[in-house]
Amino acid sequence: MAKNPFMHYVSDFEKEAEDFLRKYECADAIDTPRPIPIRDIATRLMSLDIVDTEYLSFDGSVQGAIAFTRGIIDVYDWSTEQNIGYEVSHPTIFVDADIFNLGRANNTLAHECFHWWRHRNYFNFKRTHENGAEFAFRCNNRISQFGSLLGGEWSNEDKMEWQAKTIAPKILMPRNAFRSKVDATYRHLMDGNKSISKRAVTSTVLDIVSGFFEVSKQSAAIRMLELGYPEAEEFCGTESTNNRRTQTANRAASTAKYHLRPITPVQAFELYFTNDLLKAALDTGAFHFVEGYFVFNDDKYFHMNASGKRVLTPYAKEHLPECALDFSVRLVSDSLMHSQTSIMYRSDSIFKEESSFEANTQNTELFNKAKDFEKKLQRSQAKAVTPATWMKQRMEEENWYEYTFEERTKLDKMHYSRVQGGTHKFTMRPLVAMGVGLSLDLNEMEEVLKLGGMAFQDGDREQEAYKYLFTAFYGKGIDECNDFLEEVNVPTLGTQQRK
Repeated sequence: MAKNPFMHYVSDFEKEAEDFLRKYECADAIDTPRPIPIRDIATRLMSLDIVDTEYLSFDGSVQGAIAFTRGIIDVYDWSTEQNIGYEVSHPTIFVDADIFNLGRANNTLAHECFHWWRHRNYFNFKRTHENGAEFAFRCNNRISQFGSLLGGEWSNEDKMEWQAKTIAPKILMPRNAFRSKVDATYRHLMDGNKSISKRAVTSTVLDIVSGFFEVSKQSAAIRMLELGYPEAEEFCGTESTNNRRTQTANRAASTAKYHLRPITPVQAFELYFTNDLLKAALDTGAFHFVEGYFVFNDDKYFHMNASGKRVLTPYAKEHLPECALDFSVRLVSDSLMHSQTSIMYRSDSIFKEESSFEANTQNTELFNKAKDFEKKLQRSQAKAVTPATWMKQRMEEENWYEYTFEERTKLDKMHYSRVQGGTHKFTMRPLVAMGVGLSLDLNEMEEVLKLGGMAFQDGDREQEAYKYLFTAFYGKGIDECNDFLEEVNVPTLGTQQRK
């Protein structure tokens, strides 16, 4: 295979940095000290988006990234403590959200801008002529030695990352302008005091120069050392201004999610079974499942259409955050080949959509509203002492006959006779079948069970599924409820054989 004609080789790193400055309207900064407007270069002259609100790793190892084309970048979501996908449709630079030191942020931007200038055509050629899948650099500050995956040989990607890492500080601190500023600062600090040594004022020089060029003190020290100022060597180690990893609780959740997405009853049940907040919210009985959303029980938000189906009102559709629980969707890697340690991101990494339910402001506010609703809810005061007499009374109110009972509950004639007797001790499953047939709400169903000395048990998947019917499937017929139960591998209701 022919070599990629866009593999860029650098023989003079200082000249390369100066060529960058000439290219992007900063030729005067080569000799005249001034800070390099690297963010402006990225956004205005390179037309790159900048995302600096995402965490690129859990340990701060990934400082930056650049996507040359559309694709999915790994970011770390502290609310779930896992990597998820951030989808981009435009060339984009990522700066880790934990970088709050301006100098480190600028160095990361310069690094990614150099990638864009010199390396994007390499990957464009690779993608169009070699079916290459690499679309973005992952710039890891923990990598001190390249070529480890190739038996010591450097890949082209290694070489390009080394170029960007080496040249970025030279872009921000051009040699002539930097020397001029350093020398002027030394003269100013030592003027009139011949007894003072350069070493004695070097720390102050670094403070002034790093602030002027908007770089970190450590980066300025390294630059001084390589340009012939040995006094700076002792300041080239890890600096005190390096970012400290803050407590996890202080970190924001990733924005790489799609909020208020519709959800299927089965997807919601799997979350309901494992998510305490969702369970607590739905168990209030204050939400009904309507058109893919759990909506607050108020005729302001849903109504029955001519076909007898619950539908959202126009107001609800325009004000979903006000009335609907927020199920978000995130992208999670589903590929065994996907790597979060490689120097490159690949477009052939497979991500799947995964629904989640989190304690964000919207869900917390609706939960509190639901708890108030639960307190005010008027529970049935039927004069009954057993589940059978309770059910008999409700069936009489609904004008049920034997055939109605069999059709609505899928239970046999014997169960109907036992209800009429009023003393039979029913187990939970036939009572749930009757509750579904009678369109009981959750509070009513729980009252019936309580009369029989029973309650839905948390952690029991079968009982949790039955309980879930009275929220997600409230008002639905027995057949639709049984279809759901089959899908989640829970015993269906009724004694009649399903067709």
